Amino acid sequence: MQFLDILYLVLWAGIGAYCFSSARKLGAILYVIGGFFVFMFGWRLIHALLPVDLYGGVYGIVFRCIAAVFLIVIVLLYLKVRHKKQ
Repeated sequence: MQFLDILYLVLWAGIGAYCFSSARKLGAILYVIGGFFVFMFGWRLIHALLPVDLYGGVYGIVFRCIAAVFLIVIVLLYLKVRHKKQ
């Protein structure tokens, strides 16, 4: 593994753990955001360990679709929480 692979793994795992630990105080939406970072951690770990390029070709399209679904769900949940507060 290269240095950047390890750096990204630590980054995604740290942010995911922080989101899960902060979800009780800041809101349940952080569970979904934490799940996204856990997904990013797993995808990067598989990319680093396997000789397959998971960010190109069909795997890249699958990655972008999953990331887009997470983004849409997070935005919808945020708008729902924001609408309840008003």
